[in-house]
Amino acid sequence: MAILRLTPQQYYLVTRLALWSLAVIVISGAAVRLTGSGLGCSDWPNCEPGQLVPEADFHAWVEFANRLVTGLVSIAVVLAVSGAALRRPVVKQLTRWALGLVVGVATQIALGAITVTTHLSPPVVMGHFLLSMVLIWNAVVLENLARPNNGPGSRSNLAQSLRLHSGVVAIATALVVVTGTLVTGSGPHGGDENVERLGLPLSEIARVHGGAVVVLLLLTVTLRLRVQYLQNTLVKHRVNVVLLVMILQAVIGYTQYFTQLPVLLVGFHIAGATILWISTIRLALTACTPQLKVN
Repeated sequence: MAILRLTPQQYYLVTRLALWSLAVIVISGAAVRLTGSGLGCSDWPNCEPGQLVPEADFHAWVEFANRLVTGLVSIAVVLAVSGAALRRPVVKQLTRWALGLVVGVATQIALGAITVTTHLSPPVVMGHFLLSMVLIWNAVVLENLARPNNGPGSRSNLAQSLRLHSGVVAIATALVVVTGTLVTGSGPHGGDENVERLGLPLSEIARVHGGAVVVLLLLTVTLRLRVQYLQNTLVKHRVNVVLLVMILQAVIGYTQYFTQLPVLLVGFHIAGATILWISTIRLALTACTPQLKVN
């Protein structure tokens, strides 16, 4: 019987599936919180004690649907690990990064159970989201390494200062994401109308978050000016993508704040934050160009 083998291109598609499934779970998790369905199921892994599937209740089904998405994400991650073993040539570097996804998703599942048992404690919910961002970083690195043309000779010839600048943009983006979770933890959309919030002054935290966004925007604009005449079109393209997403995010962010945080805009803002994080990591990796080391 012939053993299944994957080409580098086929495995690259598997890593993209894993990446975007992890992005989808962030958005479905946000839907749980924004619809007030965080405690739609009071138990884990059953929805209710002795009852796996919820009854005809909107909030319960929103929460249960998010758990089903978690199952699909788990399948995508398992495919990434098994695909690394089936890929030819085999590359241990890909296997290690794929295993990182397994560890991360397993931790997320455990943290999801803790989130329910602690009745949506804001620090736990924040940790749940930030761990998702770490998982997405892992998945973007895996996707970048799995690119079929990512081999010897593909290293970018960017100046060291531009590589450093790209890294600073990535760090600033991480700071924006972290301050954004503080705003979320202090705001009205906690996943259930009875859950406690962080107790921090929302206006002050939002001001800190806004300041971090301004710093990030300035860093990205200056980077765009610096790469204007580069011959590396991929770097310029990825800087453009980051800048475009960032501007849209800023518009949505300020609009939602001054319109009393409508649920739909908050959802778009979370989706935008996820796309911005993916785009920024891709930019940093393009500038640094970590190469695949074939065994």
